[in-house]
Amino acid sequence: MAIKFIEHMDKGLLGFWEITETAAQLLETLNPETEELERYQSFRNDLRRKEWLAVRLLLQNMTGGDSKISYDSAGKPHLVNSPGHISVSHSSNCVVIYLHHDAQPGIDIELISRNVEKAAKRFLSPIELNDCLLNNQLSNRDLMLRWCAKEAVFKMVPFPEIDFASQIACNAQPLTTNEGKFSATFTSKEGALNIPLNFRCIGDILMVWGHIKI
Repeated sequence: MAIKFIEHMDKGLLGFWEITETAAQLLETLNPETEELERYQSFRNDLRRKEWLAVRLLLQNMTGGDSKISYDSAGKPHLVNSPGHISVSHSSNCVVIYLHHDAQPGIDIELISRNVEKAAKRFLSPIELNDCLLNNQLSNRDLMLRWCAKEAVFKMVPFPEIDFASQIACNAQPLTTNEGKFSATFTSKEGALNIPLNFRCIGDILMVWGHIKI
């Protein structure tokens, strides 16, 4: 197994798996039931197959039982046979799960070197773009912090259509450390909600996570 860590935090549980196994090895370890096996076989991409298997194996190790994942019509994951709520993310042969007992979690991981400068104006406000300037150039690390933060917030809130640039505002300092806290503000017709967030750099992976009360 390639579990890097499983950590308890604030009624939540955070798990990280770095995929070093082949799809065949993961499949043999999981030994899914017929319905899940058919779902696995529907994937044609080998990386997608490994991510799907690793998520389910990580979940089993985190819950110690036969917990499963179902998806609603919007593609949002939900726990089956286990209490609480789940958020999932994967990138670059890594998968993460954030479970929470009584709040809606949101988590996102990305390669911190992924270049998102061309898309920056679509997901950041002019103020946020200015916050990402370093020596009059956009800092890709700071862009990625906000990208992951907004993806995590999107997974928390109960709205399927969100304008990332205008509805989610990140209140973050320049990314100069490997771990820390900041916040985001989500604005809807129901008002503004302040959401505490955490970040951590794990090798080349940037992870941002948080939760909101349901």
